[in-house]
Amino acid sequence: MNPGLYHVDRANILIVRLSSIGDVVHTLPSLVALRRHFPEARIDWLVETSCREVLLDNPAMSDLLEVDTLRWRRRLHSPRTWADVVRTIRQLRARRYDVVLDLQGTIKSAVAAFLVKGDRRIGFALSDLKERMAALLYTERVTPNGSRPHVIDRNLSLLTALGLETKERAFPIVVTESMERGAARRLEELGLSEYVVLNPGGSWPTKRWSPEKFGSLASEIARKWELQSLVLHGPGEEGIAKRVVEHSNGASLIAPDLGLREMIPYLQRARLLISGDTGPMHIASAFQVPVVGIFGPTNPARNGPFGQADETIAKAVPCGPCYKHRCPGYDNVCMVSIEVAEVLDAVRRRLGE
Repeated sequence: MNPGLYHVDRANILIVRLSSIGDVVHTLPSLVALRRHFPEARIDWLVETSCREVLLDNPAMSDLLEVDTLRWRRRLHSPRTWADVVRTIRQLRARRYDVVLDLQGTIKSAVAAFLVKGDRRIGFALSDLKERMAALLYTERVTPNGSRPHVIDRNLSLLTALGLETKERAFPIVVTESMERGAARRLEELGLSEYVVLNPGGSWPTKRWSPEKFGSLASEIARKWELQSLVLHGPGEEGIAKRVVEHSNGASLIAPDLGLREMIPYLQRARLLISGDTGPMHIASAFQVPVVGIFGPTNPARNGPFGQADETIAKAVPCGPCYKHRCPGYDNVCMVSIEVAEVLDAVRRRLGE
């Protein structure tokens, strides 16, 4: 079969990238590339409900389809859950696509791609899959160029199956004027004009640097650069943010409760973001906010910030990068061994001193 899309400019294309926030951000350049090369195509995206906010109002997308597997797992024994599962499957089966692109590479995403009626189901080759069984559900498999490329470039390489090659990176995340005004007003109330953002949370415990060290870092930043720190927190992370503030000697403030898009204006106005490998870090990088990334179980060359001058700190340990949500008996040594002084040196370099 020709690798092109036969009359792709009028084809129906589905992107399957269910989660997480950072990975959804990393997939946006693939969406933009598809829209730019095939302006008349219908391009939909299947995503977890918990990650939908990054994609709302996206001008490159035709329709946003949602599944809520997190809620399904929490309420597995409820008859309503199974009714919702059946209804969602029927909705997916009611659509037909010429091409389905699985940019996640897990069994869950491959099953979702399989449930949709699609002529071509394209995924990554066996050696580049998170869960190798997913390969059984694809009609075509693509091997990414290069050895362990950044996730953005890995995703773009999947488009070669459609005769499309590009390295361009664009991140259309829509922020409303009301969000901009709300952030400006709240920052004025907090007395913050120049500041650093700290993001101590993370969905994986293994990605979290010590709140006490974040607090000490905020104190040192205030002493050396006279910059206050604003501490972000996601759902359930307010306790972590409070511990940062408690250990910062008055050098930091807790950010208000913010949705993902509401957070962006706060990042855009910041001198710097310091964060583990989490969604806010990747959103900041997409908006060209200066970043210092603190990495443990993941590889910064593959998953790190993508600004040319951005800094990352990672320790070479025998057990890493392991990509595990829980440390398998090594006391999270990859993160624990990173000291405040090392991060402070990276901050100095990123601020241009």
